Amino acid sequence: MTKFLLPLFLLFNLCIYAQQSFNIKNSEVSEYDLNATSYEKDAAANAFYIYEKGETEFQDVNDHGIVTRYEAKIKILNNEGYDTANIKIRLSKSESDRQKIKDIVATTYYLEDGIRKEKKLLDSQIYTEENTYQDMVSFTFPALKPGAVLVYSYTKESPFIFNFQTWWFQTEIPKVYSEFNSKIPGNYKYNIQKIGELKLASQESDIQKRCFFTSKLAVPADCMVTTYVMNNIPAFIAESHLTSSHNYVSRIEYELQSITQLDGYVRKYTKSWEDVDKEIKFDNGLGKQLKRTSLVEDLLPENIRSMPEGLEKAQEIFNFVKNTYSWNGSYKIFYDMNLKDIIKDKSGTIASINILLHNIYENEGFTVKPVLSSTRNNGTPTKLYPILSDFNYLMVQLELENTPYLLDASEKNIEFGMIPFRALNSYARLIDFDSESSWIDINAKTYSNVTYKDSLAIYKDGTASGHSKQSFSGYHALQVRNDLQEISQEQVFNKISTPMSFTTSSNFEIYNQKEIEEPLSIDYTLKNQSQKVNGMIYFNPFSFKLFDKNPFTLKERNYPIDFGFKDGYYYYAKIKLPEDHTLVALPESKAYSLPENGGSIQFSTRKVSEKEVMVVLRVTFPKAVYPSAYYPYLKEFFNHILEIQDQSLIVLKENS
Repeated sequence: MTKFLLPLFLLFNLCIYAQQSFNIKNSEVSEYDLNATSYEKDAAANAFYIYEKGETEFQDVNDHGIVTRYEAKIKILNNEGYDTANIKIRLSKSESDRQKIKDIVATTYYLEDGIRKEKKLLDSQIYTEENTYQDMVSFTFPALKPGAVLVYSYTKESPFIFNFQTWWFQTEIPKVYSEFNSKIPGNYKYNIQKIGELKLASQESDIQKRCFFTSKLAVPADCMVTTYVMNNIPAFIAESHLTSSHNYVSRIEYELQSITQLDGYVRKYTKSWEDVDKEIKFDNGLGKQLKRTSLVEDLLPENIRSMPEGLEKAQEIFNFVKNTYSWNGSYKIFYDMNLKDIIKDKSGTIASINILLHNIYENEGFTVKPVLSSTRNNGTPTKLYPILSDFNYLMVQLELENTPYLLDASEKNIEFGMIPFRALNSYARLIDFDSESSWIDINAKTYSNVTYKDSLAIYKDGTASGHSKQSFSGYHALQVRNDLQEISQEQVFNKISTPMSFTTSSNFEIYNQKEIEEPLSIDYTLKNQSQKVNGMIYFNPFSFKLFDKNPFTLKERNYPIDFGFKDGYYYYAKIKLPEDHTLVALPESKAYSLPENGGSIQFSTRKVSEKEVMVVLRVTFPKAVYPSAYYPYLKEFFNHILEIQDQSLIVLKENS
């Protein structure tokens, strides 16, 4: 009987243990929290949040202040997770006021010889660094060791009601549970926006009666009380082909729209685009300079000024501005600019260069408007309401025969009608002072292509020689032209192209480097090595790699894949076979495609004659931006490309 019951008892205990989980109800540290050695949802995690909670509400502090109470519980799995124990809390400030922090409590819980212990942070271990626009409160948890659980809490008071607490669900480490509660008086109206693709586990809203007490109100105000919860939140890891992390990190943001005062007057904080258009029009910097067409009357050479209005003249004006004036690296838009400075110095900001271009076009009778936009690194502007700080870029839109052309004269190597890669950021705001501003899409209308055409002859010893003509168009050509200005002649072969380890070149010629409207091409002489074993030659037909590695390595990705433009890669290799050798095998032809016509790989090989074979690889990406659902398919797609490049072999046998 005992022998029978013992296995059942052990099985029962194992089942109970398996059903245990982290304590996500509060910040108390459970036995399971301490004993856990990994995080099932992310095996690569070095640390993670078990529990996190925030509460933000109004209270009568400094004339309606905002108070946030925060608490968190973090699990440290190994030494590499120790960085998470360094806590930094930013406190904003202005010339007259500042945020304050109090009641900081931090404790490290750990096991020592199986015994639970704890170590509290001392007040003397908390430091404050004062800066111009914000202070930084920081501390490091004591008694760190793998397996420790860190618990901390604090209260933050803020006088800045316009900047209600942003709640960041997603950070650089994963979270099991995160909860945010907000309590906002009914006379305060905020635009509330959830950002990021991750879904909320729950969202609850309710009206709490008589919740807000202040000396200025005879009767306590009602409040909107909202709770947001998210579970099993993956770490946000920035990967290739991302515009700005700020666009996609999952969070809740608040923007103050209006306050209804005691007398019923509604004070607006969020402006309309009509209000913003008026502000820009009469702004002493941007608006004023857009009117100063008289400054540019004598800038154009006579041979351009005398041309009839049309596309050719528009192109010549564009080339004149981009070749005469240089960008100084600054993105500033809203500042006290003066066009006289750029005319004198021949150098200026993005805004000043393109306002100069705008004014010349307008002075010559063209239809042209300014365009406010944002760089990829700065993030996409919100369309919900105007936030001028979202914009850090200015271009122009020229309209010719009902065809719009987006123009930016800050790049020397750019084509007419093409904007720099940094500005390919989904959409922008077309400013129209006469009617109403509007949103316009920003996209590259044509494909940017890379084409390799190799011609090689294989010799009896397994070596090969020949030529490779490589052609680049669109954004690929722009990148190569820019790179060629930064590197030496000796670096061209390895920096511009990506040769295989067995490929070398002794000479090359560059064509159309300054002919911007034409594809740029490079012609290399080639020498290749291949394996020759027991009279058999194993020859890889790819002298170059279209892609050096797979840019996608994450297990999952919760934000779009943004290439910026649609493009194609084409590799053609014509290969002459050696005398006294017989073709044994060609690489197998293959074809792959992405869902919903999202892209394709076509790899084919054929025997042209007894002594010549042809190898063709075509890769197309017909979309500039792919939703995150494409991620596993794109990841596999690139693996196929790499496999074709690296493992394709032409097999030849020496005749006996």
